[in-house]
Amino acid sequence: MSQAAFRADALRGYRLFESTDLDETRELISRVMQPHALVPSGTGRGRSHMDFVKLGGLGLGTIAFGDAMRVNVKSVDGYYLLMFCVTGDAEVRTMGRSMQVNRNQGVLCAPGQAFDALLSPGCEQFVLRIDPMALNAQAGLVKSNFAAPDFAALVPVGSAHLRGWMQQLQLVASSPELLASARSNPRVATQLEGLLIDLFATGHVGNEIASTLASKRSLVSPGFVKRAEAFIEANCREPLELLDIANAVGVSARTLRDGFQQFRGVSPMQYVRQLRLERARDALRAAPLDVRVAEIALDCGFAHLGRFAMVYKAMFGESPSETLRGR
Repeated sequence: MSQAAFRADALRGYRLFESTDLDETRELISRVMQPHALVPSGTGRGRSHMDFVKLGGLGLGTIAFGDAMRVNVKSVDGYYLLMFCVTGDAEVRTMGRSMQVNRNQGVLCAPGQAFDALLSPGCEQFVLRIDPMALNAQAGLVKSNFAAPDFAALVPVGSAHLRGWMQQLQLVASSPELLASARSNPRVATQLEGLLIDLFATGHVGNEIASTLASKRSLVSPGFVKRAEAFIEANCREPLELLDIANAVGVSARTLRDGFQQFRGVSPMQYVRQLRLERARDALRAAPLDVRVAEIALDCGFAHLGRFAMVYKAMFGESPSETLRGR
């Protein structure tokens, strides 16, 4: 189902440039993104513009060329680049794949990755620069075990899994007051940055985790992985750390991480969070009338109710209270 048009009204107040000169356009975009080549597919006389603002380590912006344009990037410069279309569409080639990008699906490119995009004449891109350390931390990933290219993928920005993230992104991009507050108060900027990254990591990466779990459970795995799963399932309502699980099954934390990555496709702590969310959803669906969301969240191992509600909605496309009401 097609989602409503994305509005970026608040970003219009942070216009970086307008130009009809391609060399100037290339130079000005490169100052905040990365070096790239621009090859017009039309007349080449369109009016380009870029709006851009930073929230901590997160950069938000829009780019339009006013004409069909090919954008060739040899290497994304040290950050994750997420792009979808506000208007128009694009064909993006990266990592040996050709992907159609529009307002319902975007593409995520990892640091160092090359991509080539052919933009339609009426295309305006929405772009996010995402700090790699922030995304890895929010997604619960271990850098040595989850290489950057594994993140590169088509991103269904119009899907239920990313609805919470998209709603929050839309709020930031369309509210001049909220954006001005974040620009003037670093604490607000940090909070918004963390929220946006966490919602994205939970919705996109978490959804991929669920699919990966289903496909990898059937693999023959070492005994310590199975023992760790049993330990997690028996204790997931308790506060758990990586070392707790490793000590319980008698292996090092590194061995445990490697085993889960190889045979389950996720880190042990990602497995814990996924299991807790699935149990919470089952409990909400089966709850009697007098049970509150907070009770179920605590019983499933979530100590912070607000954070539970946020990651739950990002994962399942509805709030815990909505699941409870619809049981």
